[in-house]
Amino acid sequence: MARGLNQVFLIGTLTARPDMRYTPGGLAILDLSLAGQDTLTDETGQEREVPWYHRVRLLGRQAEMWGDVLEKGTPLFVEGRLEYRQWEKEGEKRSELVVRADFIDPLEGRGRETQEDARGQPRLRRALNQVILMGNLTRDPDLRYTPQGTAVVRLGLAVNERRSRQGERAPASRSEPREERTHFVEVQAWRELAEWAGELRKGDGLLVIGRLVNDSWTSSSGERRFQTRVEALRLEHPTRGPAQAGGSRPQPVQTGGVDIDEGLEDFPPEEDLPF
Repeated sequence: MARGLNQVFLIGTLTARPDMRYTPGGLAILDLSLAGQDTLTDETGQEREVPWYHRVRLLGRQAEMWGDVLEKGTPLFVEGRLEYRQWEKEGEKRSELVVRADFIDPLEGRGRETQEDARGQPRLRRALNQVILMGNLTRDPDLRYTPQGTAVVRLGLAVNERRSRQGERAPASRSEPREERTHFVEVQAWRELAEWAGELRKGDGLLVIGRLVNDSWTSSSGERRFQTRVEALRLEHPTRGPAQAGGSRPQPVQTGGVDIDEGLEDFPPEEDLPF
């Protein structure tokens, strides 16, 4: 099993004042709506700007500290991780993948260029949108080709994470209890990268470097659905050491004990993206 790695770095502009809420247990939840534009280079060498909008979730004391300080239009740096959650609504299983912030910091706005969208929301140009993941494939890659002959692959990645009960990546001491979680992330890659990834198999370790994107569609029942995934810009297949050669396939790990997320199960997420 590949060593779990789960990091997200964003620099964008707040599209609105943050939304502060509390779980029934009194845990503060601050939802921030962040927007930016990635500059991508196509096959012809031409640059194009691609807008993005992401919801960032900050919990606990940091949420209370920043809740009354941040304003619409503030440039913000976010360091965090992708967090996968499941819940049930009317007998149907639902899931979400959100950015859980470990650290945020407002940035100097002078000299930064923004662009307003159709809803009057500021979007930062030359923003930062980077995701770094390492995990194991949960299924064989789904490699397909568009009508124009462009290869595209969908990958399911399981990222195992070990943290202290206070939510830290590295426990303060060896004796401090650790908890394991598995986050499930959908990854998409194009062209030569897609064809290379198509040779991988379920259980293979994979390092992914890419950008976070949101898909939206209308279900057969007419309900609008959203999915957050990672568009890969670089993929690497880690070499397993001798001790890992016969490693088991990744399995979801139930979280025990009490941590900073206590009460979130009774506080389901919003159905619509807040943009």
